[in-house]
Amino acid sequence: MGHAYKYRCEHCGYEEQFNQGHGFMVHSQPLGEYLKQSQKLFHYKTQNVLEDLAKEDGNLYLKAGFQIYKCPKCKILQDKTEVTVFKDEIVIHKSEFRCSACRTRLKLTNIHRLKKAICPNCHKRTFQMNHNHSDLWN
Repeated sequence: MGHAYKYRCEHCGYEEQFNQGHGFMVHSQPLGEYLKQSQKLFHYKTQNVLEDLAKEDGNLYLKAGFQIYKCPKCKILQDKTEVTVFKDEIVIHKSEFRCSACRTRLKLTNIHRLKKAICPNCHKRTFQMNHNHSDLWN
């Protein structure tokens, strides 16, 4: 289950949707089962890490979901597919992301508490959630 949040810039009108949660094709499962699928869902570098980890240990579990991050420097929102690999509830690998604009490490954000962000289009602090347009999915 997840949420889709729509943001709109009050200044330039730019709109973007951000996803958070599990569902669609991205969900938790044994790593071996994911790797048997014909469709690969993650960035090629993440895919390579997953394949290397599976070669080392066949008893790993993959947890994946959409998360919303904010750059602490640019204050721009980005949604990413976070991937965590576990063995016996111990984290073996977790995705880390960098801002596409300034290369600063992104921080996970609490979208429910965020009032405004920087618009990725006009770079003004007028990018805010449109509360009339948020969706749920299973």
